[in-house]
Amino acid sequence: MFEKIIGQNKAKKILSEQIKNNKIPHAYIFMGEEGTGKMLTAIEFAKILNCTINDYTKMDAGPCNHCLSCEHIDKGSFPDLHMINFEKQDEIAEKESEKGKTKLGIKLIREYMQPKVYIKATDGKWKFFIIEPAEKMTIEAFNCLLKTLEEPPDNTIIILIAKHKETIPVTILSRSQTVFFQPLHMEEISKYLQDKHFLSQENADKIAELADGSIEKAEQLMLNTQNEYSTLWTELTSKKLALADILMKSKLVAKDRDSAIEAVSIISENAIKFFRQNPGKYAGIIERLSESKKFLEQNANPTNVLDNLFIYINSKTK
Repeated sequence: MFEKIIGQNKAKKILSEQIKNNKIPHAYIFMGEEGTGKMLTAIEFAKILNCTINDYTKMDAGPCNHCLSCEHIDKGSFPDLHMINFEKQDEIAEKESEKGKTKLGIKLIREYMQPKVYIKATDGKWKFFIIEPAEKMTIEAFNCLLKTLEEPPDNTIIILIAKHKETIPVTILSRSQTVFFQPLHMEEISKYLQDKHFLSQENADKIAELADGSIEKAEQLMLNTQNEYSTLWTELTSKKLALADILMKSKLVAKDRDSAIEAVSIISENAIKFFRQNPGKYAGIIERLSESKKFLEQNANPTNVLDNLFIYINSKTK
C-alpha cells in the first residue's frame, strides 16, 4: 500500500496496518513540513478505502487506479472527498469581504463541513474531509470541529494537515491519531527529480541537497534554476538566429565553467523531452550536448564550446 508515496515508511506502515486490520480511527492529524507527502498520502488513503476493484479487507494492495472511484478522486471530482481549505472558503463566501481571509473560519466548518459529515456517502464507501492548512483555523472553528470529533459518524474520516503540533489545540490532538511525516532523504528527492522531471543525476543531487527534505521546495528550486537557462533551448530551436545573436547568448552563459556545465545540463534535459517524441531529429543534438559537457569537464574553453554547440543546435532544428 501507498507505493506512490516517496519515503515515509513509518507513516505508511501505521496506516497500512490500520487498514489491513480494519481498525481505522475517525480522525487523523498528518504532521510535518510542506512537501513531505502529507496531502498525497491523504488522497491515496481515500482511494484505497473507496476503490471498487481492490478490496482492502481481503488483499494487501493499494488502489487499482482504474475504477470510477479512483479516477474521480484523482480528478478531484469524487463527491465523498471534501477539501476544507481557503479555496472552498472563498467559494462559499456570500460577500466579497468574506473572501481572501487568512484564517479558516467557523462558517466553513459549521455551515459547509458539518452538514455533509452527517449525510450518507453518495458514491463511496467512506467519506473523507481533508482540512488544510489546519493550523490556520480559528479557535471558534476548532471548537466547532471538536463537536464532530466527539460524535463521529461511521465510515467518515477527518484528516487535518498541519506543520507543527503546537498549532493544534490539545482537545483536538487528544481525539485524533497523529501521524508524523519526516523530511525526505536527499537520495529520495534526487531520484524523484530524475524520474519525474528527467533531470540528470548531477543536477538532481545539487537541488536535493538544498531542498531541506521537501519535494515542494526541490521543485521550486528546480524551476528557479531552469528558468535561467531553459529559455535558451526555446530560443535556439524556435527560429533561425543571426550568428551575432547566437554568439551573444553563448557569451552570457559562458561566464565561468560551472555555469556553462549547468546550462548544458539543463538544455540537455529539455532536449531529451523532444528526443522522446522525435528521436531521428534530435539524436545528433543529444550526442553533441553530451560531447560538449565532456569537453567542459576536461577544461576546454567554455566560450568556444558553447559557440559551437549553440550554432549547431540552431542549424539542426531549422
